[in-house]
Amino acid sequence: MDPQGGFEPQVGQIRALRTFRIDPDGVLYPLFSNHPWHDGANTARCLQDRPPHPSPDPDCTCGFYAFGREQWAREHPRSRHVLAVVSCWGRVVAGTRGLRAEHCRIEALWLSAAVPAELVERVRRNHPTVAVHRDRSRMLAAHPPTELDCYEPPAAGTGRSAGRLWWSAAVAAAALGVLPAPWLGGSGSAALLSVVLGTAFGLAALPLARSGADVGWSGRRLLCLGTSLWLLAGFLGVIGLVFVRLPLLQVAAVAGLQHACLLAEGRRIPADVPAPRHDEAP
Repeated sequence: MDPQGGFEPQVGQIRALRTFRIDPDGVLYPLFSNHPWHDGANTARCLQDRPPHPSPDPDCTCGFYAFGREQWAREHPRSRHVLAVVSCWGRVVAGTRGLRAEHCRIEALWLSAAVPAELVERVRRNHPTVAVHRDRSRMLAAHPPTELDCYEPPAAGTGRSAGRLWWSAAVAAAALGVLPAPWLGGSGSAALLSVVLGTAFGLAALPLARSGADVGWSGRRLLCLGTSLWLLAGFLGVIGLVFVRLPLLQVAAVAGLQHACLLAEGRRIPADVPAPRHDEAP
């Protein structure tokens, strides 16, 4: 099932989470659109070049996106400073980690200490019906998201600390794979260590590849597969270096650069929002 589009539940208003950009005037903008959100009800519409249809549509990507739980909203660096509880109604297409909705209203908004006080006041003036909080936990306690049956269950070992642990283990294993054999007790010990670690990371990825509903672990699956390939490529000599390790390094560099850009953009408050184009969906 798609993380934010699977079936259409017949329910009333649903609370969910999303983040926004804030321009210098205190106007809230989506992450990937330059059409501002207004105080009160906002209505989605599809602007793609296809036959007109209500938004959201199960066969389209239109609609207002929102996350079902805070742990999923954290994937966007901007949510570390701006997090909103939105009420969703109308046509609602829900998936395993969130939903797409026809109508949304910002019910509550948390702004971190990184948001200047004067900018917070501008946001309050633009959204007088929104409860603006400076304490994230209090906002979520006062406006808890709606738990839908289609959301994937919380898995043990998820979250930021578990992710750091997996990344630390992968980096340590990759570093061991390039150390000189004498440092590891000789060529035999080095080869055995690479085989054991490569097999362990490969096995850690296999259950994830078989579980289509385990959307939250897709990043860990790629990390385990890449680490396993890196370690086992050492047995291929120059071929492994050119055709496995160098491409993996390139992919890691591109992913790291993208993540750094997202972090930099997430810390940019207020955001630099260009003028909207006519072909952008809200």
